Amino acid sequence: MIPSAAPPFQGTRRAPVRGMNVAHILFLLGLVAAPAAHAQASPPAGGTDGIAAAIIDTVIITRRDVFLPEDAENNFIYRLGNGLHAMTHAWVIRRELLLGAGASADSLLVAESERNLRRLGLFHRVRVDTARLEDGKLALDVRTREAWSLQPRFTGRLAADGTITGAFGVTETNLAGTGNALRVWYVRETDRDGMDLRLTSNRVGATRLFASGTWLNLSDRDVVSWRISSPFRSLSDRSAFFYEGRSFRGRIPQYRRDNPTDLQTIEWQRRALVNRFTGQIAPIASARGFLRVGATIEVRHEEHMRLANPDVNVDSLYATVPDSVYGLIGALVEWRRARFERVQRFNGFAEEDQDLSDHVFFSLKLAHEAFGYESTGVGARLRLASGRRAGSAILKGYVDGGGLFNSAGLDSGYVYGSGTAAVRLTDRNTTFLRAGGGAQASPRPGSEHDIGFRILPRLWGPHAFIGTRTLQTTLEHRFYLVDNFANLTGIGVGAFVDYGGAWYADQDPRLGGNVGVTLFGGSTLSSFAQVMNANFGYRFGGGLGESEESRWKFSFGGGLRF
Repeated sequence: MIPSAAPPFQGTRRAPVRGMNVAHILFLLGLVAAPAAHAQASPPAGGTDGIAAAIIDTVIITRRDVFLPEDAENNFIYRLGNGLHAMTHAWVIRRELLLGAGASADSLLVAESERNLRRLGLFHRVRVDTARLEDGKLALDVRTREAWSLQPRFTGRLAADGTITGAFGVTETNLAGTGNALRVWYVRETDRDGMDLRLTSNRVGATRLFASGTWLNLSDRDVVSWRISSPFRSLSDRSAFFYEGRSFRGRIPQYRRDNPTDLQTIEWQRRALVNRFTGQIAPIASARGFLRVGATIEVRHEEHMRLANPDVNVDSLYATVPDSVYGLIGALVEWRRARFERVQRFNGFAEEDQDLSDHVFFSLKLAHEAFGYESTGVGARLRLASGRRAGSAILKGYVDGGGLFNSAGLDSGYVYGSGTAAVRLTDRNTTFLRAGGGAQASPRPGSEHDIGFRILPRLWGPHAFIGTRTLQTTLEHRFYLVDNFANLTGIGVGAFVDYGGAWYADQDPRLGGNVGVTLFGGSTLSSFAQVMNANFGYRFGGGLGESEESRWKFSFGGGLRF
């Protein structure tokens, strides 16, 4: 996996550097590094416990369509659906398996192969296991049931203040059964609307290369991003490389609230071209976990210019970031002890893998004057995560923090942490408790914490709470009533209490909450676990005055993922 873009290098004033042809340099580096990234470690020669294991003689792949034959036999709609759906080719399934004919059976690699297939997002149900044939030979038994891949996108979200957002279009996640994807959406966000186009190739031809391109042509911005990589496709892989780029031209709104009814807006004009190349190797790699080390080179051409707005006092916010070209180099180390739980009726009705691995990620980056920075600085990032199953409960949490330090001290940085407990009272009842919070120092304009509506608390409108400090908590109980209503969707009900907020460092903490009930549904034919929620409840706190509009609110949209 590639580390996420490191946010410590933000809010820094930099001197311009000219004459770097970044795209060509990084593209050539990628071509040179690609052959080396194909070298892979062989699967363990022994079984899970290091003891000589039985040898797999053959691989049996059984594919089933979206609707089972017994269901489709007397149902024209189901037969039509199967006819319109392109069945995933067997070679797409086979290339994701970590074992094959002639390999030693290993239960860890069997489980990881199943997770790899589920992660493709092509299947509603996946099972990988070993089985003895009638002649006594050992077979790898792979069974898949297709998920519906041609997905019309008609999603709408209604915020408590009446704001409507959503996406309308179509996504094909399995073009001609090859596992490649195309999406064409019209999107309406809180502050903008426009087209969202994306093409993804999970494997380019018969190679290990992944490629994708996205174009967001929105009313206030034009964003193009691209990625070419030879990623880690298993815990046992020994090397990977990633090249990614992003071009941004447009406006960024920055918000501030000094009271519940006064939303101040500052407009920034931003131009940016980012190119990043990362290479990693794994001196330790197995189905149980890995140790990976790597290096990264990043070059940015970036400008932030504040647009005139005489009605807003922005002295307490940020100054203009000048036009600059700058670069950084860095090193990273990542360690993981793998632990996964396959669950159902968790975030939705479909099966999913909960990652409970012990995980440590650390990176160190040098921002030197020679690379275009006003003064030399060192950036660091540390992320820790872990999870456990404790009886009927799943517990997991993480903390993520980083910053850029120079001779004057902390230039910019952030820290955020979250913990989740999910308790399965019965097979159809789950109670979730989550708490999280964080702080930022000198974030890039528009990247402050901005919560409400799609981010807790859910019955508050967009931009209800804004700032560089945040607290978010929720307690939610879900009762999964029906898994398969009309063979299309599951239905459930629940209740929730949310509490949280966001504020700037020069403000007193501003917190609010809500308590309510929810009706949710999610497709049983989907390749991922997600639900749509209709929420109704009562808001409290947040500084609302006695004359404020009704505290009883309704919202509709995507459900919270735990």
